[in-house]
Amino acid sequence: MSETLASRLDRPVDERRDHVLGPPSAQITLVEYGSYACPHCRAANERIAEVRDELGDRLRYVFRHRPLTGSAIARRAAELIERARTPEQFWKAHVALMTRSPELTEDDLVTVAREYDLGEPDPGARSRVDADEKSSRASGVAFTPTFFINGTRYDGPWDESSFAGAM
Repeated sequence: MSETLASRLDRPVDERRDHVLGPPSAQITLVEYGSYACPHCRAANERIAEVRDELGDRLRYVFRHRPLTGSAIARRAAELIERARTPEQFWKAHVALMTRSPELTEDDLVTVAREYDLGEPDPGARSRVDADEKSSRASGVAFTPTFFINGTRYDGPWDESSFAGAM
């Protein structure tokens, strides 16, 4: 894979397939490949919310799954949240999984599934997570979180001022 390909998002954002907050007409699109079991993703979640508040409708935020390699709970969390039936249900459960406890636990999965009525296991959930993982590999993602700003990988710090400055 060439360096050019590895630093670019492999596929454009698709409003029907991706989890998106913000208008399609936003000047800036921030795509995150993340994992609910990743402590860095959990920390970045608050920074992303701050940047979203600061930039408003100028920013479209997209979350794609890249469960931590070798972590069964990370994979189960990604498949669990993919059982959400509406975008609102997805985003509420997303925030809950990222913020409910300092480290993702089995209790978090059970509680979030119950609180947000995420239903029964679904083969479609597994295929959606698989598609995001495949996309992460094609985009050169080696760790979480990895961010892309307008299709180009962002390798800088992910604190609020650095994100805002890069965008």
